[in-house]
Amino acid sequence: MTNENKRVTSTARTISRSWFRRLFGTLFWIDLLIVLSLCLGFALYHEKAVLGESWEIGIPRSLELYNGRDLWESLRGSHYVFWDMQGEQYVIPVQAYYDAVSPFCCALLILEGLMLAKQLFFGGRRARKQLRPLNEMAQRTRELLDIQQRFGASDGEKLHDLEDKIKSMRPEETLRTGDRDLQGLESAINSLLARMHESYRQQTQFVSDASHELRTPIAVIQGYAGMLDRWGKSDEKILDESIAAIKSESEYMKKLVDQLLFLARGDMGRARMEKKRMSVSELIKEVYEDSTLIDRKHDWRIDIEPDVFAFGDHDMLKQCARILSDNAAKYTPEGGMIRLRAKKGPNGEAMIEVQDSGIGIPKDDVKYVFDRFYRSDPARGRNSGGTGLGLAIAKW
Repeated sequence: MTNENKRVTSTARTISRSWFRRLFGTLFWIDLLIVLSLCLGFALYHEKAVLGESWEIGIPRSLELYNGRDLWESLRGSHYVFWDMQGEQYVIPVQAYYDAVSPFCCALLILEGLMLAKQLFFGGRRARKQLRPLNEMAQRTRELLDIQQRFGASDGEKLHDLEDKIKSMRPEETLRTGDRDLQGLESAINSLLARMHESYRQQTQFVSDASHELRTPIAVIQGYAGMLDRWGKSDEKILDESIAAIKSESEYMKKLVDQLLFLARGDMGRARMEKKRMSVSELIKEVYEDSTLIDRKHDWRIDIEPDVFAFGDHDMLKQCARILSDNAAKYTPEGGMIRLRAKKGPNGEAMIEVQDSGIGIPKDDVKYVFDRFYRSDPARGRNSGGTGLGLAIAKW
């Protein structure tokens, strides 16, 4: 075992002991509270059962302990004694109550003993697991320090030159020092900077597009709200038109915000997926049945192979298939044919296909169709009811 591992083990053992003491203290006070509650409950129950409405909190009480061979025998043979306000004495044997609650107390003590034993024997492993990230960070720091110590004066100057070069770079530039020894580091830094710039560009574009998409429905709602304020109180036609428009735009905004939140959660890795073996054939059949029920203006057809299975999230794959079928319906004229397929690929993988007879996608636009808010025909996008996020969600 290395010195580092010994230090981690020692620290984990110290933390485990601290947790054990804290757990023991917590259980002790909980047990004490339970014992006091049981004793008070025993006394109060018997006092009120005997005295009824004449019970008062200030009546005299005492506990007559039996001199037994051990503590448990002494408790079982003891008597609880109390007097009413007229001085009449009542004696209640403790044994019956003791026999009733002792199984519960024994079970509780066994459970607490198991908890303490688990903490005692496995607490160190838990502590080491929680200390692992800190240990790895410390190891990486020491490795960097070792590398720095191994560098000579000339290598240190090279690193300082590299640092100065990075500080003076413009966002669109790539790092070039002309030093062969630093070519590998240059390549890694340039790759990192390129990814950062691309991520920043996508975020900026995404925020800009989202703001633009939200600006239109907000402007429409404001316009119709102004119409309502001026003439809606006296003109029923304007009232109905304004309410319908505001309702439509608010539904569009809700759909847009929901899709933005879905993509944001996905980008942050917070979207939950429940992967399991599922039938793609049945999934496409469900989408086909839903589509024919909702949309009777198109000729829906289905072509599925039996026993097409995949390992994935059923709800998300169904959402993906619906997005593709909805897109096909939006850009296919009434009466046009839309075919849904589920089949096996060349290597046995599950495949989903949606084929339509619509206007198609220009060749130059194919590489952009999965970009967020992209529409090959911007003028037609809002009229079709889409948000420009459907295919981005399907790709995710």
